[in-house]
Amino acid sequence: MNTLNIIRSVKSKMKIEFLAQVLGMLLLAFLPTYFGFTKQLALVYHFFYTIMLIFAIYYLCKFYSFYKKAENINSQNRQDANWFYHELSIELAHYKSFHYVTTFIATGFGIVYCYFNKISLINKIEILIPSQINLIIMSLTTVFILFVLAESAVSWSFRKELKDLKSILGL
Repeated sequence: MNTLNIIRSVKSKMKIEFLAQVLGMLLLAFLPTYFGFTKQLALVYHFFYTIMLIFAIYYLCKFYSFYKKAENINSQNRQDANWFYHELSIELAHYKSFHYVTTFIATGFGIVYCYFNKISLINKIEILIPSQINLIIMSLTTVFILFVLAESAVSWSFRKELKDLKSILGL
């Protein structure tokens, strides 16, 4: 596989990722209406959503900026291909950190949601582990699972292209 095909493949995946993230953020705006949150819970949700939206705009602008810079790459130039490889690695690290930030924000809202709506699962766990320790354990478990999913999803989606580019560049 040559460098130009790898760059095209990465750009097509980035375009899909970008559109999926924008669509996801738009759909998340209507979550309280869909699930029928109370006014208080909807207000809290929109607070968390606004914070997540600010981070999303920041990270997606960086993602889009890299996408646009990649259009001017001369795939035959080794220096440009090397630049693309290293910038892609950095952008993927930023993209992972975006997922980590949204995981923490979503978990924070999840804790508030569980507090407002005494979830039956939490009540069952309170029988086994009294007090708020169960909420902490569930939150840490959820964060861990979401971190593993974020790490593996981003790495998996661009792994082949990074590996191919690395082998072409001899890194």
